[in-house]
Amino acid sequence: MDHGIWEERLQLRFDGELEPEREAALDEHVAGCAKCRSEHEQLEELRSFLADGAVPVRPDFTSAVMNALPPAGWEAKSARAWAVPLGLVGLLGSAAAIVAGISAAKVEPGGPASGAFGAIFGMFSTAVLAGAGLLQASWRGVGLALANALQGSWVNMAAFGLGVVGLNVLLFKLLRRDRTAPGTIRNLRR
Repeated sequence: MDHGIWEERLQLRFDGELEPEREAALDEHVAGCAKCRSEHEQLEELRSFLADGAVPVRPDFTSAVMNALPPAGWEAKSARAWAVPLGLVGLLGSAAAIVAGISAAKVEPGGPASGAFGAIFGMFSTAVLAGAGLLQASWRGVGLALANALQGSWVNMAAFGLGVVGLNVLLFKLLRRDRTAPGTIRNLRR
């Protein structure tokens, strides 16, 4: 057996992840191999060193640290502060729905405008489905649901596009907000 496997098993034992059925074989190998015995002794010295240097942590340490952190900007805002971004998203969504409805009504079947609209729709649907394929590779369940929801329906794709635009508007709004901390000179002059 490759010697690297024994070294890996020593590390697994040190981490507490070695299967119990492999313990006996590892002990037998360590007893007969000077290199592995030296590695085992070094790991045990490290274990005792770490145990001696352990600092006890108060039981309420996590809650004390979390309570001491300042709230994030979006947490400190009231519900009314979200009215403008949500209203803007609704307004943009309504405008996009109206434009899509008007443009769909004016397109003549077989005309150049319908061909251009069809080509743009085909490119958009291909891009969305390719993105859904990449999403499926990383988040299999979410990707499948998204691909099924977007496939073949321009209404679903338009709703998805509006959602993306809305999230971008919200992100822009959050990034452009006033970053002055409370209690600074600028706020005290008001």
